[in-house]
Amino acid sequence: MNDQYLISICIPAYKRITDLKILLDSIGRQTFKNFEVIITDDSPDDTVKNFCDAYPNEFELVYYKNSIPLGTPENWNEGIRKATGTWVKLMHDDDYFATDNSLALFVAAIESDKQAQVFYSAFVFEDAANHTKKIVTCNWFDRCFLSLSPYHLLRRNYFGNPSCIIVKKDVPFFYNKRFKYIVDFAYYIELLQNNIKCVYIKDVLIHVGINEGQVTNYTYKNKAVQMYENHILFEKIGAKALQNIIAFDYYWRIYRNFNIRSQQDIQPYYQGEVHPVLQQVIAFQNALPANLLKIGLFSKLLMFFCYCGLRVSGVL
Repeated sequence: MNDQYLISICIPAYKRITDLKILLDSIGRQTFKNFEVIITDDSPDDTVKNFCDAYPNEFELVYYKNSIPLGTPENWNEGIRKATGTWVKLMHDDDYFATDNSLALFVAAIESDKQAQVFYSAFVFEDAANHTKKIVTCNWFDRCFLSLSPYHLLRRNYFGNPSCIIVKKDVPFFYNKRFKYIVDFAYYIELLQNNIKCVYIKDVLIHVGINEGQVTNYTYKNKAVQMYENHILFEKIGAKALQNIIAFDYYWRIYRNFNIRSQQDIQPYYQGEVHPVLQQVIAFQNALPANLLKIGLFSKLLMFFCYCGLRVSGVL
């Protein structure tokens, strides 16, 4: 065992040993070797433990069984807390390294920019159910757009999922355990708000998979989850964030997509006070036919009119 690993690869595991084997095999093939692997297991049985016990000892693998299941994302945080490396590489157990040089290229980027504390890379996104693959990049325009405001992450998650990033261990932020669906981009917003330097790597380093069991699948169109989490997010970013039209449009679409016509529609899911600015957005939409709001072009125009009206009136 090294006195100090450069990288801790943290894997929050839950039952999927077939996927876990693919990930561990991709780790074993890495040309860069100064790393440890930490598995924190939320499984209700010993399936993952037995698999880890039998896995060939090709690298330092430390297994932890959570005595009480922590869930997403607290199991992610548990691995981060147990990491001993200078850098933390979170890897979901259904993702894997796209090439044998993925870690080496992360390390090359780290060595080339000593001020950066986060690096994120291009990745391959595979939807196994629909038999599709797509390379996802963050081009020059995307990065310029993101540099203007962290709230542009509400338009698109430019970083990808947490498997696509590597973070310096001394960055003092964890994933918010109150979130399930927006947990990753809420974390990235927090990084950027706190002036953490994030650098993009153009190489495709990670293979990201999607499956029916993922939390994001059953929370995507879940009204209870979306109403709760996005109002908690609003508590964190504040009304001033809505001066950014991308952030304003994000909340406009949330209310439109879930047909929120009054504060009473929100109360079963979020018991806090709905901010007056958001109340005005709801009231504006409620004065319009719901079918009209479903037409994309009209919805954008109406959102723009609402945004301009609130800015001119001084509400925003």
